[in-house]
Parts: sequence; structure tokens; C-alpha cells
Amino acid sequence: MGLKEILVEKSEFLSTSQLAKLLKISRVAVLKRINRGAIIAVKVGPNFVIKKADIKDLLKNKVK
Repeated sequence: MGLKEILVEKSEFLSTSQLAKLLKISRVAVLKRINRGAIIAVKVGPNFVIKKADIKDLLKNKVK
């Protein structure tokens, strides 16, 4: 089991796809927001994961 699986398994993080579904936007839109710094994410291998605690702030502030 790799680091990505360990992090996601503990349910402290969401994948970009999971966040896209939650925000009702595309995965590409999530990645664009990560690249411009609107969403804080951690790179794990070739993928990004987002802390659930940070997502609560996103939902309050509604990412633009």
C-alpha cells in the first residue's frame, strides 16, 4: 500500500474527483483552482489530495 492509499484511506483527504463532485464542478476546474492557489492541495505521486478541513473553508467562502 502506497502513501496515497494510506492518506485517502484515513479519510482525512479527498481526491480532486471527489472534490469536483462535492463542489459540482469539473475535475479540470478543481485542478485550475489548485494551480492558481485558490484550493490548497498536497501532491501525492501524480495526483493531488485536499484536506477535508480545508474543504470546509472552501464551502464557506465558495471558491470562485
